Amino acid sequence: MLFGQKSEKGKYICDGQLSLDGIVFNEAEEQSDFNIPEPTADTIVKKSKKTGKHRGRKEIRADLETKKVVYELPNDEQICSICGEPLTEYTEEYITTRLAVIPEKVYQIEYYRKVYKCKNCDKNGEKANIVKADNKTPACIIKKGLPDASIVADTMQRKYQLGEPLYRQQQYWERRGIYLNRTSLANWIIKGAVWFDPVIRQLKYHAFLEPVLNADETPTRVLKKNGEPVNKKGQMWVICTGAAASRKIALYAYRESRSKKVAEELLKGYTGVVQTDGFQSYGSGEYKHSGCWSHNRRHFVDCIPKGDKKCPSAQIVALIDKAFHYEHELRKHKCSAKQILSVRKNKIKPLLDQIYAIIDTLRPSKGSHLYTAVTYARNQREKLYYFLDDPNVEMTNNLAEQTVKSYVINRKNFLFSDTEKGADASAAVMSIIETAKRNKLDVFGYLMHLLTVLPEWGKNPTDEQLESVMPWSKSLPDFCRQEYDEIKR
Repeated sequence: MLFGQKSEKGKYICDGQLSLDGIVFNEAEEQSDFNIPEPTADTIVKKSKKTGKHRGRKEIRADLETKKVVYELPNDEQICSICGEPLTEYTEEYITTRLAVIPEKVYQIEYYRKVYKCKNCDKNGEKANIVKADNKTPACIIKKGLPDASIVADTMQRKYQLGEPLYRQQQYWERRGIYLNRTSLANWIIKGAVWFDPVIRQLKYHAFLEPVLNADETPTRVLKKNGEPVNKKGQMWVICTGAAASRKIALYAYRESRSKKVAEELLKGYTGVVQTDGFQSYGSGEYKHSGCWSHNRRHFVDCIPKGDKKCPSAQIVALIDKAFHYEHELRKHKCSAKQILSVRKNKIKPLLDQIYAIIDTLRPSKGSHLYTAVTYARNQREKLYYFLDDPNVEMTNNLAEQTVKSYVINRKNFLFSDTEKGADASAAVMSIIETAKRNKLDVFGYLMHLLTVLPEWGKNPTDEQLESVMPWSKSLPDFCRQEYDEIKR
């Protein structure tokens, strides 16, 4: 379970070709072909969308600054070895390209303002007229605090996107002659994250307007509550808009448990469809509830004896994989809602009916893996069939699981939050970062922009101001936008 294969790519695809209204759904091809050429440095670069060809090494990033180095002959060697006349420059020959980096520059900003006085008033013995320039210093993230928005944004990105714990950041700064202890860095994150609250409320407002939400949760450790040690694990909840949503949003929230009461609180007022892994805390709100076929599939994968591809569980997994393949092709070809519903009714539903026909024949022993798989499938049947009638709903809850995975990976680095405030700050920063990533924004740029403008607006910004910093807003500055291709996780 720890070191084995984590991919859920199907191994039990049934034979036969899948087709739909002129669209050919090719089955998985052979996994190896010794006739294909080996990859090269050029072919491993992503293909251009315009030409369809692989981009060369010189096009790794179109917006990168380029420094040109040209080698010349020494003056005493610029003589023709044949006739003795001086050589003249003919052309330049390209040799190679190297990718280099300059470590970030750390600097301090000292703010001053000019002070003026009237010499005439001063000369005549009258009281000097002193006039000061306006104080245009950016609002403080922390009252009378040292950090600029850029360094708080950097600290947040390092911890929550790059998974770098604060003690390592402390060591990094010490090596550069700047002695920032981890307590100060933690305070910057917690106090900085408070400014995100109105933005997150606005994001939640937009999320609840979408037809589908995906939800999941994962354990997280908090060491202290109200200053007292606690042993119980809390939960980091994730709610994100579905794949078909017009607004790409991911919201995290820390709570002490994953009880039904918490689920009702987080989803209160939502009337669309919530897709989950079938956990019993969901389903008591005003929303409709859809299930996850990936979760169902995993239970049956655990029941397959090694090398046995004919047992009932293997047959069920093969049928699920075939249904997944149809779904993948529907999304790949960007089929209309009408086409999606047609394929699901005529192609996918019969596969699901076959699955439950096999399940109905099984009588597993209580406590076995198969008993768990069969019980889950029977209890979730209505929810697992729900997607057939709604083109906006996916077949799986993988979107929420992928979103919560970002936090799980980070958790392996920082292990726990010291207090509930730290866990709440983690949820707030992760919400901003993951939403920025889903909207293909530059994470550092977006964090820095928010930490610059939100303190200027105060604790109660207007709806108009908040709309101007939404990740899809056209008024975001250029440094928030990611011009290059997003790295896929």
